[in-house]
Amino acid sequence: MKRWTAAAATALILSGVGASGAAHAQQGDSSAPIDVSADQQETINSKCITIFRGNVEILQNRSRMRAKQVTIYSARKAGGDANNNCGAAQRMEAEGTVYLVSEAQQARGDHAVYTFDNNIAVLTGNVVVTKGKDVTTGDKLTVNTKTNDAKLESNNPGRASPKRVRAVFYQEDSKTSDTPAAADQNAPR
Repeated sequence: MKRWTAAAATALILSGVGASGAAHAQQGDSSAPIDVSADQQETINSKCITIFRGNVEILQNRSRMRAKQVTIYSARKAGGDANNNCGAAQRMEAEGTVYLVSEAQQARGDHAVYTFDNNIAVLTGNVVVTKGKDVTTGDKLTVNTKTNDAKLESNNPGRASPKRVRAVFYQEDSKTSDTPAAADQNAPR
């Protein structure tokens, strides 16, 4: 179980996307314990599948993923015995409304997939990403968890479409920021 959890939880939970559209990986200890809870767990060794169903919650450090169902697909080991021929995880899928929460940001979508061999996490269906007051929405968010490259897309492009990618950013309040105030005081007049 540990083979998939460290990579999957770290990828989906800790690789959130900032509201600016650029990926910001949260710094965290991927070797920290991962707590998975669900109403039910089913392991189908003949198909190398583990399914967590019902109010699934995966916690690591201060990050959390919640979904109705999480399914882990593992590779078959060459030459493994009949009872234990499953190897490393290849793909993780989360279904139902999927919530990804870290200290700095939150993301929500209808479905999430993480593919281990290429480090790609994809969140689809009514995607909403928030960081502070900033909000970004779209239909499909793709994040390369190794490079932190991200792409947010809409299924309905074009100016007239009501479902285009949308981002709302709030400027920092200069009264509460130390940097601009200090720069203004030292500026020549």
